[in-house]
Amino acid sequence: MQIIKKIPIYIHPFFWLFSALIGFFMSGSLIGTFFWIGIIFVSVLVHELGHAVMALIFKQRVKIQLVAMGGLTTYHGKTLKYYQQFLITLNGPLFGILLFAISVLIIWFDFIKNPLALSTLKIFSSVNLFWSLVNLIPVLPLDGGQLLRIALEGFFGVKGFKASLILGFVIATLIALVSFALRQYLLGALFFLFAFQSFELYRKSKDLSKDDRDEKLVNKLNKAIFLFQKKDYAEAEELLMDLRNQTHDGMIYNQAVHYLAFIAYEKNDFKKAYEYLLLIKNNLMDDAICLLHKLAFEENNFDLVKELSSDCYKLSATKFVALTNAKAFAMLKEAKPAGGWLKTAIQFGDIDLESILSEKYFDNVKNDSEFKSFFY
Repeated sequence: MQIIKKIPIYIHPFFWLFSALIGFFMSGSLIGTFFWIGIIFVSVLVHELGHAVMALIFKQRVKIQLVAMGGLTTYHGKTLKYYQQFLITLNGPLFGILLFAISVLIIWFDFIKNPLALSTLKIFSSVNLFWSLVNLIPVLPLDGGQLLRIALEGFFGVKGFKASLILGFVIATLIALVSFALRQYLLGALFFLFAFQSFELYRKSKDLSKDDRDEKLVNKLNKAIFLFQKKDYAEAEELLMDLRNQTHDGMIYNQAVHYLAFIAYEKNDFKKAYEYLLLIKNNLMDDAICLLHKLAFEENNFDLVKELSSDCYKLSATKFVALTNAKAFAMLKEAKPAGGWLKTAIQFGDIDLESILSEKYFDNVKNDSEFKSFFY
């Protein structure tokens, strides 16, 4: 549907379902449920229109989605300044407060005489005031948390972004604890979830750099990943090399090097792939851990194979990984783990133990009593 030109609005079926559940919980009746669905629909839609209208003023392309737990307004266009992002975010709660003010004026002027309509309007005004104020609490993903993030990031850059996550985590935790103490378990659970989300975001942002907040670089990375997935390796490699040269640390740099390693591997340049992955050894994505594990073994870097052995096996519990681990530990003269990994490989079946033990990798340990205890 399109209430305002240039603002497409998509309503997910679960929006109606959750609104109905809230309505029935609040009213306890079928008629009351329908009234509450209307209250929630108008309130959420007007709130999201507040974001969307301000985004349009700044010449963005906007879209509104009403989903299970509320609304979501997304916008795209030229890079916005921090004050513009701030105003777009703030305008949502302001539209909610405006709805509250209009409702109060209508009640005050006594325009409505019908008791049911008047009762509905009073609920409507209370809902908009309550939700607008709650939404301004400086905790992500609420608008207040976004406002805090934008303000701190605008003044302090990446450090400000990380600080907003810490502050949001502390505030959400305190609200959750107070809510539980007052036996407001639903509210407590909601803010406990917000606290957990803030903590996870902070944990994942430990490698965040200034470049990671650059929208142009993010878009270039997304384009490179899209080309990689289409197997257009030549163009993807060109974009990734540009990103690697433009950034020297952070998440964009790590991902650029990650995909460069996989392109090199696809081109059978295993040495280059190994060198790339060594650059980001401490920030490997899951799908790169086993690749580096394999390449490290081929480069006789048995210490690195040992370091990655458990993580790789958790991700890919195969006979090949277990056997590679056994050979690496054997070369490092660590008889017990070598025997343990070899026994794990044997459990997959189809292994000639005598043939395996005749390989050079096991020369250092095959006569060791700890190693032999696993088989004899």
